[in-house]
Amino acid sequence: MLSAVVGTVGFAGSAAALDSGAAATYPRTPGSDTLGTFVYVARPNDTVADNGIDTVTLRTESGSFQNVSDDDIFMVIRGGERIEIANQQSSIIDVSGINTSTSANGQELTIQLPRPVQPQFASDSPGTGAEVAFKVDNFTTPSQPGSYAVNATFTDPSGASDGPTATDSYPLSQPAISLSNQSVSQFDDAQSLNVSAAIPGGGYVGLFTTGPDGSPDQLVGSTDVTDNATSERYSIDIGNNVSESQEIVAVAYTESEGRSQSLRDEQTFNPTQDDRLVVNGNLVNATAQVSTLDVDAQVAAGDEYDQGARLFFSQGEPSTSYQVSTVDNGSLGSSVTNFETAANGTAVIDTADLEQGQYAISRVDDGSIVGLDNDSTTGPGDDSFVITGQQIATTSDASTAATAGGSTAATSGESTQAGTSTSESAGGEATQAGGDGNASSGNESGGGSGAGGPGFGVVVAVVALLGAALIATRRR
Repeated sequence: MLSAVVGTVGFAGSAAALDSGAAATYPRTPGSDTLGTFVYVARPNDTVADNGIDTVTLRTESGSFQNVSDDDIFMVIRGGERIEIANQQSSIIDVSGINTSTSANGQELTIQLPRPVQPQFASDSPGTGAEVAFKVDNFTTPSQPGSYAVNATFTDPSGASDGPTATDSYPLSQPAISLSNQSVSQFDDAQSLNVSAAIPGGGYVGLFTTGPDGSPDQLVGSTDVTDNATSERYSIDIGNNVSESQEIVAVAYTESEGRSQSLRDEQTFNPTQDDRLVVNGNLVNATAQVSTLDVDAQVAAGDEYDQGARLFFSQGEPSTSYQVSTVDNGSLGSSVTNFETAANGTAVIDTADLEQGQYAISRVDDGSIVGLDNDSTTGPGDDSFVITGQQIATTSDASTAATAGGSTAATSGESTQAGTSTSESAGGEATQAGGDGNASSGNESGGGSGAGGPGFGVVVAVVALLGAALIATRRR
């Protein structure tokens, strides 16, 4: 995150107008309100070494100090003695009562100290000088990526000055965030979504449901984002927070607490306190459609389902043929239809043409009954489900299915591929119901319409779900 200020620095030769020091901003993004760190080095032969620092003028050629207030300044002089200067009430503040003013359309910031403060130098090595560092909240970075510096002029009580002297340059990079259309299972207790993000300086990505106006609403998951100028891929654990198809928005955040990299690294994401990343007035975010399975229930032993219900079957083996058979007086009866699971062992069973009665599922190759509950007993009666004589109230199109590994419809060994677009998932390549959406800074949307599949008569629609193990990757 925020680069640590350099330690004591030695310089060759003599100087009478300060020496340059490190500079950094957090976040390191253009057109953002940041915490700016600007460091200069005073040496024993500088004007302020004898008479003290009375005022400091900081100047940025492309950024702005317009939003900086008195309370936004933290100044520390580090030499033979550490002196901290700020308005915050703290036991570590040695001098308080800073006054600030801006000029030149916000490009200049004048800091008036309550009294002159004389830099202290180490007695055994005074020539190394004393660092004078400024941490400035609400500094607005230049609007374009690049490398920049901030000049400083130190003035003593008599009006004599050192400088202007520029810091070393600090870099600014464009952030990015991308969230593609994806699918999750509403029956999975360990859902996750993939996002790509770059937050120069580091930060977080929060995933939210969208409110009626499209704005972020309820938090469903988050991840830390490393300090990297190029996008990295993250798998974000969202628990079981998505129970129906909806839009999800990913929002970039930066840490709001701590004046150094180490202090910020110790913090955790808090959406009510941390800062949404805004670049040139635009919130860095991306929106995509997250689809759940187009089913009415998960098939389970002993449950009843209305005729026409679409049932999610997850108890199978990968790419295996199964049959749905009647159950008569506790024994397996005639086979009604066959189906084959997808590569992850899942399928969707359309019951539109199953008559009222009791049914069980068995493997075609060996006739073994599939256990539809978690007990140790497996049999036609114990692991059966019931189709009522009542039609399901809501009509579902059996030819449309959200998938994440391809889908097949099988009768007598015939199969048809469904699904139209692909995106990466935690388990590898996956097929989505909607098209992929690419996003970067600003409002973005992963678009796409639902994928169409074949129509069915007395057949079973088989649709793949996301890989069973969606792994959430976190920095902590």
